[in-house]
Amino acid sequence: MAELNRTDSSFTNNPKANRAEQVRRDDDTIKTQACTIYDHDFAILTYLRDTVKPKVIENDAAIDIPVMYANGEKWSQVQAHGYMRDKKGKTMTPLIMIRRNSIVERDTMKKLDVNRNPAGNNLVLESKYTNRHRYDRFSATSNSKPNKEYFVTLIPEFVDISYDVFIWTSLQEQMNQVLEQIIPLGGFAWGTTWKFPCIVQDVANELSNDTGEDRTVRATLPVTMKGTIFPEAELYKSNVQKQYGIKQIKLAETQFTAPPDGYGDDIGTNGNFLPFYRRFDQ
Repeated sequence: MAELNRTDSSFTNNPKANRAEQVRRDDDTIKTQACTIYDHDFAILTYLRDTVKPKVIENDAAIDIPVMYANGEKWSQVQAHGYMRDKKGKTMTPLIMIRRNSIVERDTMKKLDVNRNPAGNNLVLESKYTNRHRYDRFSATSNSKPNKEYFVTLIPEFVDISYDVFIWTSLQEQMNQVLEQIIPLGGFAWGTTWKFPCIVQDVANELSNDTGEDRTVRATLPVTMKGTIFPEAELYKSNVQKQYGIKQIKLAETQFTAPPDGYGDDIGTNGNFLPFYRRFDQ
C-alpha cells in the first residue's frame, strides 16, 4: 500500500519531521519573553505616573497631576470639546493624556531578521547551566564534556513609535511648571519594567479663553520612542526554540607490543605477571 505523502497540500509533499528539532519545552525554567506594543504604551504611562510624578502648585499646595491613556471614549470627548470634563461637568485641570499616533520601522535597522521562511538571521544564546546534562563524576573521570544547551531566538523589530502627550492646566504658570519637569527628560530611557529611549520634540502651546467657557491652557508634547517589538509567536510558531549541541564519542585504540623474543610457554605461571594480576592461590 502506497504511503500518503500529500495530506496537507495537493501540490507539495508533507514536510518530514526532524527528530533533532523535536525538543520538549514543558520542563524549562526559561520562559518565552515577549515585548509587545502594549508594553511600550505601558512604559510611557507608568514612567510619567510613577517616576516623574508631575505636580503643580495651587494655593501653596503641591497637587499631583493625573496621567491617563487616551482610549476611544476619552479621546472622542477631547476631539469634540478640546478638553475633558468629569461627571459633574467640571473641566478637568490639571490633566495629562497620552495618545499613540504611528509606528514606523527604524530605517537604520530595517529587516535584520530577513524572513521567517526560509529561516533568516537568528540569535543563538548558550545556557550556562542545564539540569539535564549537569556535571557528574563520571564525566570528570572519562574526560567527557557535557552536552550544551542553546536557545535560538529571532531578531526583534526595531521601530519608532510616536506619541502625543497632552497637558491641560488652569494657569500659564502651572503649565510652565509641568513643562520644566518633562522637557529635560528627553533622551532618557522611559519605563519601569521595559525601558525605551524617548525623544521630546517641539512643544506646541494653546490658550483657550472663549466667552462662556472655562479658561484652560493646553500644551502638546510630541514624543518619539525607540521601541523594540518581539512578539511571543510569529506565523503561529514560537519565537524561542531550544536546541542541543552535538554529542561526540571518541574511541581510542590501544595496541600492545610483544616482547622481542615473544611470549614464553610459562606465561601466567611461575609468578609471571605477578605484579599486575592476583593469583588465585593467594
